[in-house]
Amino acid sequence: MIHRFYNLTPQQQFLVQLKLAILFLLLNIVMGTLLFFIGLPFLILFFFAISLSVLAPFIDVPSGVKAGSLFYYSPLLIAEKVRNNRLVLHSGSLFDYYFVLDKDSSAQERKKTVFSAYIDGLLNLINQYENKQTEQLSIKMTSYILNPRTAKKIGLKQTDTDLFQRIILYFNYINLTSALSLLNNKLTWPKMQNIYSYEGKLDSLMKRKADLLALQQRLKSFQ
Repeated sequence: MIHRFYNLTPQQQFLVQLKLAILFLLLNIVMGTLLFFIGLPFLILFFFAISLSVLAPFIDVPSGVKAGSLFYYSPLLIAEKVRNNRLVLHSGSLFDYYFVLDKDSSAQERKKTVFSAYIDGLLNLINQYENKQTEQLSIKMTSYILNPRTAKKIGLKQTDTDLFQRIILYFNYINLTSALSLLNNKLTWPKMQNIYSYEGKLDSLMKRKADLLALQQRLKSFQ
């Protein structure tokens, strides 16, 4: 499993982002002009915000990686820098789905790829910390793919998604729709009630290492 964007040279990466930025500007100019002439100028800002939410991960994620505020445990599992003994994990963004998922694969194969990347990432996380003092390190994660039953098996418990997270998720509704449509290989509207938040101690996750390894082997046998 590779992340095609990071296999590009820095110049190629810049060109990809530049093309997307130009497309974003042209699209907003065209739509802004159209909305103005049909008497709906109040929708211009709304369209700008929605299109910006789709473009943002293609700029923000590589920038965060370059700055060191984000890093990958696998091509589809991203982590923020540890703060106050808490490690925040994120499912792959639209940017990651676009550059990781095989465009010729079926929806079932794509889902297996995503779940396999989660397991690989969690095992890489365990390997990084298993010889360190981690009693106080907690993990927080929000995911559409990982269900509560599976999360419990790997040492994470479901928690309420706080108001701030929900606001961000609703703001990124079109972004999430695009990511899920890529995942399912068809237009898919997200069910916001199926987005779960999880928390747990890293020590609890480490105790499930053998189970994660077994699950990793099962998933790879199907690929």
